[in-house]
Amino acid sequence: MENPTSDEKILAALAHASVILTFFGPVGPAAIWAFQRGKSKYVRFHALQAMGFQAYAFWLWLIGMFLFSFVFLGLLVVFEIAFADQANKTAIMSPFIIQPIFFLFIFGSWGIFFLGGFLGALFCMLNRDFRYPIIGNWLKKKLLDDQTTDAEFEKWEENWVSGICHSTVILRFWGIATPLTLWLLQKDNSAKIRFQALQAALYQLLAIAASIVTTMVGMAVYILFIVVLAIGVNSASPATDGEMPAWLGAISIVFIGVFMLYGLVSFVIVPVYYLMALIGSFRIINGHEFHYPILGDLIAKRMKPAQPEVIQP
Repeated sequence: MENPTSDEKILAALAHASVILTFFGPVGPAAIWAFQRGKSKYVRFHALQAMGFQAYAFWLWLIGMFLFSFVFLGLLVVFEIAFADQANKTAIMSPFIIQPIFFLFIFGSWGIFFLGGFLGALFCMLNRDFRYPIIGNWLKKKLLDDQTTDAEFEKWEENWVSGICHSTVILRFWGIATPLTLWLLQKDNSAKIRFQALQAALYQLLAIAASIVTTMVGMAVYILFIVVLAIGVNSASPATDGEMPAWLGAISIVFIGVFMLYGLVSFVIVPVYYLMALIGSFRIINGHEFHYPILGDLIAKRMKPAQPEVIQP
């Protein structure tokens, strides 16, 4: 890359430093990339790096937490078994030996996340070469190789940015900020980013709406259950020796079944929701097309340019 100017170094540093936005994800570097796309290859490269780091770091953290939780629970069981024949005090204190390790992992991983972004910003300001592990080397090989033409650069760039739009699903409610920003800033410059960003944003919007609706319905059902339970308790008169009415037991079973079904469905749907977005992200980055079932096809039809009307002679 060419020797960057002071303004380019500042913008590249800001792309990395936007890690401080945390749960808003890569919206900062996404905006910087969109404004600098046709101006500076240096800023574009660092913004693309920061986008990937700030999006996929949350996936790594989630997977790490999932695996570490199993290890944590396993160690807890081992401690309890090992100290079962000793004084109760030792057995009770065993969780306090493991818990600091658990919290060290949580806060340590967050520290690494912020440190990576701040180091990137510092290196850019000092005009030093900076690349995140794996992501930086991969991007440099794909985008900045001497054999890479401008057309190939833009193609890989669009694939990367489109994939990032889908990866932000991991950020729950805040993740929608990135695809919306890219759709607004690039809808007239790139048909691919326009489609994938809109698809990712609507996919997350539907999930947010479903989450709000199911939460409200769940609260309503829970309140109704409490009200019915209170009525049943009050209806237990002294004449019946305080026995609960038979209908209360049946209704309680129904309510408990509804809550269990809700939990089971959530346990299945939520992982599928995340997994589908992750698959879409990787497919797009590798140059494949990706449509969400039903949603993607509907958006594609609406965005398809209208055919010119043929006037019969």
